[in-house]
Amino acid sequence: MISFVVGRNMGHLSRCVSITKKLLQLDLPVQVFGFEGTHDYLLDNLKSNVSLKAYEESTQFEEGRKTQLLINDWRSEVVRFRTEGLLDINTKIVTIYHSDFSMSRNDSIEMQEYKKKILNIANHSDIFLHMNLFPPKPVNPGLNCIYIPIPIITREISQSPEEVKRQLGLQEDEQFILVQMGGGLGIHRYQQIEEWYKHINGLAGRYRFVVAGQLQEEDYQFDKRIIKAPLFPNGRNLVNAASLVISKPGMGILADCISTGIPLLFLPADDAEREQKISMLRKILNNDLGTIKKPEEIVTKIEQALENKHEIQKKFKQIPSNGAEVASQIIEMAYRTPLSELPNIREDLLRLTPFSSYGNKG
Repeated sequence: MISFVVGRNMGHLSRCVSITKKLLQLDLPVQVFGFEGTHDYLLDNLKSNVSLKAYEESTQFEEGRKTQLLINDWRSEVVRFRTEGLLDINTKIVTIYHSDFSMSRNDSIEMQEYKKKILNIANHSDIFLHMNLFPPKPVNPGLNCIYIPIPIITREISQSPEEVKRQLGLQEDEQFILVQMGGGLGIHRYQQIEEWYKHINGLAGRYRFVVAGQLQEEDYQFDKRIIKAPLFPNGRNLVNAASLVISKPGMGILADCISTGIPLLFLPADDAEREQKISMLRKILNNDLGTIKKPEEIVTKIEQALENKHEIQKKFKQIPSNGAEVASQIIEMAYRTPLSELPNIREDLLRLTPFSSYGNKG
Protein backbone atom coordinates (compact mmCIF):
# COMPACT_ATOMS: atom_id res chain seq x y z
CA MET A 1 0.00 0.00 0.00
CA ILE A 2 1.08 3.58 -0.74
CA SER A 3 0.09 6.14 1.91
CA PHE A 4 0.01 9.86 1.06
CA VAL A 5 0.12 12.25 4.05
CA VAL A 6 -1.04 15.67 2.82
CA GLY A 7 -1.10 19.12 4.46
CA ARG A 8 -3.89 21.68 4.79
CA ASN A 9 -2.83 24.26 2.20
CA MET A 10 -4.40 24.32 -1.26
CA GLY A 11 -1.07 23.85 -3.03
CA HIS A 12 -0.36 20.68 -1.05
CA LEU A 13 -3.88 19.35 -1.60
CA SER A 14 -3.71 20.06 -5.32
CA ARG A 15 -0.37 18.26 -5.68
CA CYS A 16 -1.75 15.30 -3.74
CA VAL A 17 -4.76 15.04 -6.06
CA SER A 18 -2.61 15.32 -9.18
CA ILE A 19 -0.07 12.69 -8.12
CA THR A 20 -2.68 10.34 -6.65
CA LYS A 21 -4.66 10.35 -9.91
CA LYS A 22 -1.49 9.48 -11.85
CA LEU A 23 -0.71 6.63 -9.43
CA LEU A 24 -4.24 5.26 -9.83
CA GLN A 25 -3.74 5.28 -13.61
CA LEU A 26 -0.70 3.07 -12.98
CA ASP A 27 -2.94 0.66 -11.00
CA LEU A 28 -1.15 1.31 -7.73
CA PRO A 29 -2.94 1.03 -4.35
CA VAL A 30 -3.15 4.46 -2.67
CA GLN A 31 -4.70 5.77 0.54
CA VAL A 32 -4.70 9.44 1.54
CA PHE A 33 -4.40 10.88 5.05
CA GLY A 34 -5.85 14.40 5.33
CA PHE A 35 -6.51 16.95 8.06
CA GLU A 36 -9.93 17.98 9.32
CA GLY A 37 -11.46 20.49 6.94
CA THR A 38 -9.81 19.04 3.83
CA HIS A 39 -11.82 15.86 3.33
CA ASP A 40 -14.68 17.37 1.31
CA TYR A 41 -12.19 18.89 -1.13
CA LEU A 42 -10.27 15.61 -1.44
CA LEU A 43 -13.48 13.60 -1.90
CA ASP A 44 -14.72 16.01 -4.58
CA ASN A 45 -11.54 15.35 -6.53
CA LEU A 46 -10.70 11.72 -5.79
CA LYS A 47 -14.30 10.44 -5.49
CA SER A 48 -14.51 6.89 -4.14
CA ASN A 49 -11.37 5.70 -5.91
CA VAL A 50 -9.17 6.24 -2.85
CA SER A 51 -9.52 5.42 0.83
CA LEU A 52 -9.48 8.77 2.70
CA LYS A 53 -8.52 8.74 6.37
CA ALA A 54 -8.36 11.31 9.18
CA TYR A 55 -4.98 12.68 10.19
CA GLU A 56 -3.42 15.03 12.76
CA GLU A 57 0.20 15.93 13.53
CA SER A 58 0.04 13.96 16.78
CA THR A 59 -1.24 10.79 15.15
CA GLN A 60 0.45 7.52 15.94
CA PHE A 61 -0.09 6.54 12.30
CA GLU A 62 -1.48 3.09 12.94
CA GLU A 63 -1.35 2.34 9.22
CA GLY A 64 2.43 2.67 9.19
CA ARG A 65 3.11 -1.02 9.55
CA LYS A 66 0.96 -1.75 6.50
CA THR A 67 2.54 0.98 4.37
CA GLN A 68 5.16 -0.04 1.83
CA LEU A 69 5.78 3.50 0.61
CA LEU A 70 4.92 6.76 2.36
CA ILE A 71 4.59 10.02 0.39
CA ASN A 72 4.59 13.35 2.20
CA ASP A 73 4.54 16.88 0.82
CA TRP A 74 7.06 18.22 3.36
CA ARG A 75 5.47 17.12 6.67
CA SER A 76 7.91 17.65 9.57
CA GLU A 77 6.20 15.12 11.85
CA VAL A 78 7.01 12.32 9.40
CA VAL A 79 10.57 12.48 10.80
CA ARG A 80 9.41 10.76 13.97
CA PHE A 81 7.49 8.03 12.14
CA ARG A 82 10.74 6.22 11.49
CA THR A 83 12.61 7.23 14.66
CA GLU A 84 9.69 6.11 16.86
CA GLY A 85 9.18 2.88 14.96
CA LEU A 86 5.74 3.79 13.59
CA LEU A 87 6.68 2.44 10.15
CA ASP A 88 7.76 -1.02 9.11
CA ILE A 89 11.55 -1.20 8.83
CA ASN A 90 11.16 -1.74 5.07
CA THR A 91 8.82 1.21 4.43
CA LYS A 92 10.19 3.71 1.91
CA ILE A 93 9.67 7.44 2.49
CA VAL A 94 9.31 9.85 -0.43
CA THR A 95 9.33 13.56 0.44
CA ILE A 96 8.21 16.27 -2.00
CA TYR A 97 9.44 19.84 -1.67
CA HIS A 98 9.43 22.97 -3.82
CA SER A 99 11.90 25.71 -2.81
CA ASP A 100 15.61 26.41 -2.56
CA PHE A 101 17.26 24.87 0.51
CA SER A 102 20.93 25.67 -0.14
CA MET A 103 22.43 27.89 2.55
CA SER A 104 23.52 31.43 1.69
CA ARG A 105 25.45 34.04 3.67
CA ASN A 106 22.61 36.46 2.93
CA ASP A 107 19.96 34.26 4.59
CA SER A 108 18.19 35.70 7.61
CA ILE A 109 18.22 33.67 10.83
CA GLU A 110 14.61 32.69 10.13
CA MET A 111 15.53 31.53 6.62
CA GLN A 112 18.51 29.55 7.91
CA GLU A 113 16.32 27.71 10.42
CA TYR A 114 13.73 27.07 7.74
CA LYS A 115 16.32 25.53 5.40
CA LYS A 116 17.76 23.39 8.20
CA LYS A 117 14.27 22.04 8.76
CA ILE A 118 13.99 21.12 5.07
CA LEU A 119 17.32 19.28 5.16
CA ASN A 120 16.30 17.40 8.30
CA ILE A 121 13.07 16.17 6.70
CA ALA A 122 14.90 15.25 3.49
CA ASN A 123 17.54 13.30 5.40
CA HIS A 124 14.87 11.22 7.12
CA SER A 125 13.58 10.27 3.65
CA ASP A 126 14.79 7.71 1.15
CA ILE A 127 13.89 9.75 -1.93
CA PHE A 128 13.65 13.55 -2.06
CA LEU A 129 11.61 14.86 -5.02
CA HIS A 130 12.54 18.52 -5.37
CA MET A 131 10.41 20.67 -7.65
CA ASN A 132 12.53 23.03 -9.74
CA LEU A 133 11.70 25.90 -12.06
CA PHE A 134 15.06 25.75 -13.84
CA PRO A 135 17.72 23.06 -14.30
CA PRO A 136 19.11 22.64 -10.77
CA LYS A 137 22.64 23.13 -9.55
CA PRO A 138 24.66 20.14 -8.28
CA VAL A 139 22.99 18.38 -5.36
CA ASN A 140 23.39 19.86 -1.88
CA PRO A 141 26.25 18.02 -0.11
CA GLY A 142 24.22 17.99 3.12
CA LEU A 143 21.83 15.37 1.72
CA ASN A 144 22.14 11.66 2.42
CA CYS A 145 19.08 10.50 0.48
CA ILE A 146 18.40 9.98 -3.23
CA TYR A 147 17.85 13.50 -4.57
CA ILE A 148 15.78 13.79 -7.75
CA PRO A 149 14.82 17.17 -9.26
CA ILE A 150 11.39 17.23 -10.90
CA PRO A 151 9.31 19.87 -12.73
CA ILE A 152 6.49 21.73 -11.00
CA ILE A 153 3.34 19.72 -10.27
CA THR A 154 0.01 20.96 -11.62
CA ARG A 155 -3.51 19.70 -12.30
CA GLU A 156 -4.99 19.07 -15.72
CA ILE A 157 -7.49 21.70 -16.88
CA SER A 158 -11.03 20.30 -16.83
CA GLN A 159 -13.18 23.37 -17.64
CA SER A 160 -12.92 25.97 -20.37
CA PRO A 161 -12.67 29.67 -19.41
CA GLU A 162 -16.15 30.16 -20.84
CA GLU A 163 -17.60 27.44 -18.58
CA VAL A 164 -15.88 28.97 -15.55
CA LYS A 165 -17.22 32.45 -16.34
CA ARG A 166 -20.75 31.13 -16.77
CA GLN A 167 -20.44 29.47 -13.36
CA LEU A 168 -19.36 32.82 -11.90
CA GLY A 169 -22.26 34.66 -13.54
CA LEU A 170 -19.99 36.55 -15.95
CA GLN A 171 -20.25 37.08 -19.68
CA GLU A 172 -17.98 34.81 -21.71
CA ASP A 173 -15.91 37.77 -22.95
CA GLU A 174 -15.79 39.50 -19.55
CA GLN A 175 -12.33 39.91 -18.00
CA PHE A 176 -11.66 39.52 -14.28
CA ILE A 177 -8.82 39.63 -11.76
CA LEU A 178 -8.67 36.65 -9.43
CA VAL A 179 -7.80 37.27 -5.77
CA GLN A 180 -6.50 34.10 -4.10
CA MET A 181 -5.61 33.78 -0.40
CA GLY A 182 -5.09 30.03 -0.03
CA GLY A 183 -7.13 27.50 1.92
CA GLY A 184 -7.52 29.62 5.05
CA LEU A 185 -6.81 26.72 7.44
CA GLY A 186 -4.21 26.03 10.11
CA ILE A 187 -1.35 27.92 11.70
CA HIS A 188 0.10 28.86 8.30
CA ARG A 189 -3.00 30.79 7.22
CA TYR A 190 -1.90 34.03 5.55
CA GLN A 191 -1.75 36.65 8.29
CA GLN A 192 -2.58 39.66 6.13
CA ILE A 193 -5.79 38.41 4.49
CA GLU A 194 -8.20 40.98 5.88
CA GLU A 195 -5.77 43.87 5.38
CA TRP A 196 -5.45 43.15 1.66
CA TYR A 197 -9.16 42.35 1.25
CA LYS A 198 -9.78 45.90 2.50
CA HIS A 199 -7.52 47.37 -0.19
CA ILE A 200 -9.07 45.17 -2.92
CA ASN A 201 -12.54 46.24 -1.75
CA GLY A 202 -11.59 49.86 -2.32
CA LEU A 203 -10.93 49.13 -6.01
CA ALA A 204 -14.21 47.34 -6.72
CA GLY A 205 -15.43 50.19 -8.90
CA ARG A 206 -12.28 50.14 -11.03
CA TYR A 207 -11.74 46.41 -11.70
CA ARG A 208 -13.88 43.28 -11.81
CA PHE A 209 -12.57 41.12 -8.97
CA VAL A 210 -13.35 37.48 -8.22
CA VAL A 211 -12.29 36.20 -4.78
CA ALA A 212 -11.43 32.50 -4.78
CA GLY A 213 -13.29 30.21 -2.39
CA GLN A 214 -11.43 28.72 0.59
CA LEU A 215 -11.64 25.56 2.67
CA GLN A 216 -12.57 27.84 5.57
CA GLU A 217 -14.34 30.94 4.36
CA GLU A 218 -13.54 34.44 5.61
CA ASP A 219 -16.43 36.27 7.24
CA TYR A 220 -15.57 39.41 5.31
CA GLN A 221 -18.09 41.82 3.85
CA PHE A 222 -17.03 42.44 0.27
CA ASP A 223 -18.32 45.20 -1.97
CA LYS A 224 -21.36 43.86 -3.84
CA ARG A 225 -19.50 44.31 -7.14
CA ILE A 226 -16.93 41.70 -6.09
CA ILE A 227 -17.79 38.09 -6.90
CA LYS A 228 -17.13 35.49 -4.21
CA ALA A 229 -16.40 32.28 -6.09
CA PRO A 230 -17.29 28.87 -4.70
CA LEU A 231 -14.41 26.54 -3.86
CA PHE A 232 -13.53 25.07 -7.25
CA PRO A 233 -12.49 21.39 -7.03
CA ASN A 234 -9.80 22.22 -9.58
CA GLY A 235 -8.47 25.71 -8.88
CA ARG A 236 -6.38 25.70 -12.04
CA ASN A 237 -9.62 26.07 -14.03
CA LEU A 238 -10.35 29.32 -12.21
CA VAL A 239 -6.81 30.62 -12.72
CA ASN A 240 -6.94 29.78 -16.41
CA ALA A 241 -10.09 31.88 -16.87
CA ALA A 242 -8.61 35.00 -15.21
CA SER A 243 -6.72 37.86 -16.83
CA LEU A 244 -4.52 38.35 -13.78
CA VAL A 245 -4.06 36.77 -10.35
CA ILE A 246 -3.32 38.61 -7.09
CA SER A 247 -2.32 36.18 -4.37
CA LYS A 248 -0.57 35.57 -1.09
CA PRO A 249 2.81 33.95 -1.94
CA GLY A 250 2.48 30.21 -2.51
CA MET A 251 3.84 27.42 -4.66
CA GLY A 252 0.47 26.10 -5.76
CA ILE A 253 -0.72 29.38 -7.25
CA LEU A 254 2.73 30.04 -8.73
CA ALA A 255 2.64 26.67 -10.50
CA ASP A 256 -0.92 27.26 -11.74
CA CYS A 257 -0.02 30.68 -13.18
CA ILE A 258 3.17 29.38 -14.79
CA SER A 259 1.38 26.46 -16.43
CA THR A 260 -1.55 28.56 -17.70
CA GLY A 261 0.46 31.67 -18.63
CA ILE A 262 -1.64 33.97 -16.43
CA PRO A 263 0.26 36.96 -14.95
CA LEU A 264 0.69 36.83 -11.18
CA LEU A 265 1.13 39.49 -8.51
CA PHE A 266 2.34 38.31 -5.11
CA LEU A 267 1.39 40.18 -1.95
CA PRO A 268 4.01 40.67 0.81
CA ALA A 269 5.33 37.56 2.55
CA ASP A 270 4.56 36.87 6.21
CA ASP A 271 7.19 34.16 6.77
CA ALA A 272 10.43 32.78 5.33
CA GLU A 273 8.75 30.12 3.19
CA ARG A 274 6.54 32.68 1.43
CA GLU A 275 9.49 35.00 0.98
CA GLN A 276 11.08 32.24 -1.07
CA LYS A 277 8.08 32.12 -3.40
CA ILE A 278 8.49 35.84 -4.08
CA SER A 279 12.17 35.22 -4.86
CA MET A 280 11.18 32.44 -7.27
CA LEU A 281 8.77 34.69 -9.18
CA ARG A 282 11.37 37.46 -9.23
CA LYS A 283 13.92 35.04 -10.70
CA ILE A 284 11.51 33.98 -13.46
CA LEU A 285 10.63 37.54 -14.47
CA ASN A 286 14.09 38.96 -13.74
CA ASN A 287 12.43 41.98 -12.11
CA ASP A 288 9.91 43.01 -9.42
CA LEU A 289 7.01 43.20 -11.85
CA GLY A 290 5.24 40.37 -9.99
CA THR A 291 5.36 41.76 -6.45
CA ILE A 292 3.20 44.25 -4.57
CA LYS A 293 5.08 45.68 -1.60
CA LYS A 294 2.58 48.25 -0.34
CA PRO A 295 -1.08 49.17 -0.96
CA GLU A 296 -0.24 52.33 -2.91
CA GLU A 297 1.32 50.16 -5.63
CA ILE A 298 -1.72 48.01 -6.40
CA VAL A 299 -3.13 49.96 -9.35
CA THR A 300 0.29 50.57 -10.91
CA LYS A 301 1.26 46.92 -10.56
CA ILE A 302 -2.04 45.71 -12.03
CA GLU A 303 -1.66 47.96 -15.05
CA GLN A 304 1.99 46.96 -15.55
CA ALA A 305 1.18 43.24 -15.33
CA LEU A 306 -1.67 43.50 -17.85
CA GLU A 307 0.45 45.63 -20.19
CA ASN A 308 3.32 43.11 -20.05
CA LYS A 309 1.15 40.01 -20.23
CA HIS A 310 2.75 38.58 -23.37
CA GLU A 311 6.29 38.99 -22.04
CA ILE A 312 5.28 37.27 -18.81
CA GLN A 313 3.69 34.42 -20.76
CA LYS A 314 6.87 33.90 -22.79
CA LYS A 315 8.91 33.53 -19.60
CA PHE A 316 6.37 31.18 -18.03
CA LYS A 317 6.36 28.95 -21.12
CA GLN A 318 10.05 28.15 -20.63
CA ILE A 319 9.30 26.26 -17.41
CA PRO A 320 8.26 22.55 -17.60
CA SER A 321 5.13 21.63 -15.65
CA ASN A 322 4.81 17.83 -16.01
CA GLY A 323 5.98 17.11 -12.47
CA ALA A 324 3.00 14.89 -11.56
CA GLU A 325 3.78 12.50 -14.39
CA VAL A 326 7.49 12.41 -13.54
CA ALA A 327 6.85 11.99 -9.80
CA SER A 328 4.35 9.16 -10.31
CA GLN A 329 6.80 7.24 -12.51
CA ILE A 330 9.54 7.61 -9.88
CA ILE A 331 7.16 6.56 -7.10
CA GLU A 332 6.02 3.52 -9.10
CA MET A 333 9.62 2.35 -9.61
CA ALA A 334 10.44 2.92 -5.94
CA TYR A 335 7.27 1.14 -4.80
CA ARG A 336 8.18 -1.97 -6.78
CA THR A 337 11.76 -2.00 -5.45
CA PRO A 338 12.78 -3.23 -1.96
CA LEU A 339 14.19 -0.54 0.32
CA SER A 340 17.61 -2.19 0.45
CA GLU A 341 17.87 -2.09 -3.34
CA LEU A 342 16.94 1.59 -3.86
CA PRO A 343 20.60 2.72 -4.10
CA ASN A 344 21.08 0.22 -6.94
CA ILE A 345 18.37 1.84 -9.08
CA ARG A 346 19.40 5.44 -8.38
CA GLU A 347 20.55 6.02 -11.97
CA ASP A 348 17.34 4.49 -13.33
CA LEU A 349 15.30 6.82 -11.14
CA LEU A 350 17.31 9.84 -12.24
CA ARG A 351 16.68 9.01 -15.92
CA LEU A 352 13.02 9.81 -15.30
CA THR A 353 13.71 13.49 -14.65
CA PRO A 354 13.75 15.77 -17.71
CA PHE A 355 16.62 17.83 -16.31
CA SER A 356 19.72 17.01 -18.36
CA SER A 357 22.02 18.12 -15.54
CA TYR A 358 20.98 14.90 -13.81
CA GLY A 359 20.02 11.49 -15.18
CA ASN A 360 18.20 12.33 -18.40
CA LYS A 361 20.81 13.24 -20.99
CA GLY A 362 18.39 13.33 -23.89
